[in-house]
Amino acid sequence: MLIQPADYGEGTGKDKKTLLIVNGIKKQFPALKASDKYTSYQGTIISKTPYDGENISLNRMGEILGYPCFMDFETLDREVPLFNLELVASYNDTEIALFNNICKDKKTVSELKSLSTKAFTAFKNPKYKGILNEINIKKIDKVYVNIENIIPTQYIIDKLITKKKLSDEEKKVIKNVLYNMGFSDKLSEYEFQYNNPIHIGIVLDFLLKHKYDILSPFYPLQNYPKQADEVDKITESLEKALIDILDKTKTTPKTKQVYKK
Repeated sequence: MLIQPADYGEGTGKDKKTLLIVNGIKKQFPALKASDKYTSYQGTIISKTPYDGENISLNRMGEILGYPCFMDFETLDREVPLFNLELVASYNDTEIALFNNICKDKKTVSELKSLSTKAFTAFKNPKYKGILNEINIKKIDKVYVNIENIIPTQYIIDKLITKKKLSDEEKKVIKNVLYNMGFSDKLSEYEFQYNNPIHIGIVLDFLLKHKYDILSPFYPLQNYPKQADEVDKITESLEKALIDILDKTKTTPKTKQVYKK
């Protein structure tokens, strides 16, 4: 398992929330090793084997974590549609993603289904009841494989440029892009007019900035707390200005004039 500090707004395995999780795992599984002194650092690796001191590539990390498509990760063509294979546990209509793996096809679905069966068996084992108790879950109802289409940013850019109609799934990708850029629901849930050239231009700008993120060399921003606060303030001001422009440039549908005889 990989515990990533960035998921909790932190930068290292020694930060408060991440360390709390790692220590909780050590308590439940004292024989497991926690490794965070390796390159290129992505988080704390929890495993039977220690990995401190190693140089771990993205493909190697996928292999360590048992991802079925780990060999393809560094060579995937991100400009074409791909698949996100997700192992999900559910309880009381709530879903927990155990892990995600980006794949170029669905060949490994059977392997993941086998893993989901093993995971469900483990969750039912009274030996591990303490894990669920710590997060206030009585029981896991099921573990299953969820398959999602991954639509590349460039694919949507090309459709907008050629004025092709976007599917609901493609519009959802745009909402996720805005959310991942740090905007609130006011903007990520905004009903853009995709027949409005000004709205299209603004959306294209978002997509390009997401694809070529100029802040990426500084991630995770949690390592720069002062600058991260400034980025949040600027993002909030930018959102207000953008919504103002979007509202002012909305167009109303043309209506036909009805003449009475």
